[in-house]
Amino acid sequence: MTRDDQDRMAAEHVLGLLEGEERGEAERLLATNVAFQVLVEQWRQRFAEWDDTAADLPPGEPLWQRIEAGIETQPAAAAGRPAPVRAVQSPGLLQGLWTSLRFWRSFGLAGAMAALLLAAGLGFFAVKASRQPVLVAVLMSETNQPGAVLRTFADGRAELTPLGDMQIPHNHSIQVWTFPDPAGAPVSVGVVHTAKTVLLNLQNLPQPHSDQLFAISVEPLAGSPTGQPTGPVVMKGTASTAL
Repeated sequence: MTRDDQDRMAAEHVLGLLEGEERGEAERLLATNVAFQVLVEQWRQRFAEWDDTAADLPPGEPLWQRIEAGIETQPAAAAGRPAPVRAVQSPGLLQGLWTSLRFWRSFGLAGAMAALLLAAGLGFFAVKASRQPVLVAVLMSETNQPGAVLRTFADGRAELTPLGDMQIPHNHSIQVWTFPDPAGAPVSVGVVHTAKTVLLNLQNLPQPHSDQLFAISVEPLAGSPTGQPTGPVVMKGTASTAL
């Protein structure tokens, strides 16, 4: 038996909650085990502090009168007989649970486990939601063939994935543009040097919306020197809500 088990048993022994084998084991330890005797005494002192917080209430005169009246009405023959023993009712289920350290420890452990599972579940769904695209745009080439897929996410990220054999001219780059305002100028969202999946950043732009136009132009290695497309536009497409 661990020290925690002995501590729990000592507390419940002081409260009178032990029954059956555990009660017999507690009585055996109380008679033979010094460490258990110390634990029992410590719990008695702790619970005694609760008793000390209650104010003493002296019995009133009506109570003494009822006691005296009860003594006077007892038959004289009953003087030689022992008083009947009134059965002591065991505490009810709710009272026993309220005073049971075992119950509250189990309740606390269950609550902590539930909170942990809830936090893990919320974290899982939050991560899953952040990985689901909000909008998808298929960018079509001049020959009306799909050349790349652009996905936007709720946290402001965007992901460009080339399709097929997308080529970037030597000593050039491709630059991704979008039109937050259909009637306004294009805004750059990234310069790409290699034909592979890359992350773009839309956090400094208004929230993308359905039918928003995205386009790709060929630019110098460092990107457009003017902040606007200077080379040919090789792909474009509008975004739609992701399924």
